[in-house]
Amino acid sequence: MSVDGQFEREARAWLELGPTDAPDRTIEAALLEIDQTPQERDFRVPWRLPRMTAPARIGAAAVIGMLVIGAAIYAFGPAGSSFGGPVSTPAPIPSPKSTSSLAPSPTPSPAVGVIRPETPLPAGRYGETPFGPGGMGVCFGQVGCTETPADDTIRFTFTVPDGWIGGSVHSIYLADGGKAAPAGAGLIFSRGGGLYAEPCGDEPPPNIPVGPTVDDFVSALVDHPKLDVTAPIDATLGAYSGKYADLQVPSDISACPVSYFPWEPGIYAQGPGSRWHLWILDVEGIRVVVQSTDYVGTSPQRQAELRAIVESIQIEP
Repeated sequence: MSVDGQFEREARAWLELGPTDAPDRTIEAALLEIDQTPQERDFRVPWRLPRMTAPARIGAAAVIGMLVIGAAIYAFGPAGSSFGGPVSTPAPIPSPKSTSSLAPSPTPSPAVGVIRPETPLPAGRYGETPFGPGGMGVCFGQVGCTETPADDTIRFTFTVPDGWIGGSVHSIYLADGGKAAPAGAGLIFSRGGGLYAEPCGDEPPPNIPVGPTVDDFVSALVDHPKLDVTAPIDATLGAYSGKYADLQVPSDISACPVSYFPWEPGIYAQGPGSRWHLWILDVEGIRVVVQSTDYVGTSPQRQAELRAIVESIQIEP
């Protein structure tokens, strides 16, 4: 049997059976034939292909057949296999955000004015830190009481309309009606503290010790036999919670040696019949008292202004 005849029969049998691998001897013969065939060295495309012998043609056909079968397997392979199925598209890379898409900067807070004693206040927002050095403390001579720096930074800000004036001790009052009877109004900040057994005549220091909490002070006011205090109710002011109560000053305090002084440190009665509206709050564990004062004769307009000032209060510990 000649080599050429054997090569042709093996190649034909391989193509008919459709295997995916060619016989080793066939591939070696095809490669030998291709190696011995003169190659065109010019990079130009020839007008016609060089003549090839029969074994070379069969070998080339076998190689081409392998390539076609491989391409078909890749194109029509089972779904989900590495050879077929949909090709996933890489997710696009997001472009950097422009500065215009970033959150806007917070709007600066409006300027806050400083209250100066006995000085008219133009309409606007004002701030007070009444418990810092030189301000209104909590002990005022009470035995066993110790001042604390924890209240030094507590700050009250509030909005004041035209027609008000700065007081001498972290307070404000009406420019035209003052803070006295019969039509005055005012606002002051304190800490609450020890009470006087006799508000109309006892000399400092206060002689009824009071604890440091909201409930301590509220209970002392309610339990005092000579103070006219309404039943306390829950209240919130400036985002801090506590109690609210009214204290009514007697309509006649003319017999008092100095004035009517329920507790120290605090504001004494500016006139008979004054009404004290008390917000007794817990600010981060520190008791503070916001006290507004008016009279029966205070005009409804001024009473409404005073309520609005109190409602505008914000507290920063």
